[in-house]
Amino acid sequence: MNAATVSVRQLRTDFRAVKRKIEEHGQVIITDNGVPSYELKPVTPPRRAKTKKASAPDYYARLLRRQPKPMSEKATREFWDYERGNH
Repeated sequence: MNAATVSVRQLRTDFRAVKRKIEEHGQVIITDNGVPSYELKPVTPPRRAKTKKASAPDYYARLLRRQPKPMSEKATREFWDYERGNH
């Protein structure tokens, strides 16, 4: 795996070609006035420890928890009697 070289100007004006060189060669040496100055290579993602896959949230259960509790038959009757003025 040889490192390709590109100039700062080429990096600035034609990044697509530089990206292809990185993919092809693995890394690119960037020269500034003909002097190798920088090294550009793809980032390898860090390895993650295997974790338990999170389950999808249960939106219906959440909705049921947030809704008001139903009134009992007795409480409903008392409410409507009070509203009708039969107290």
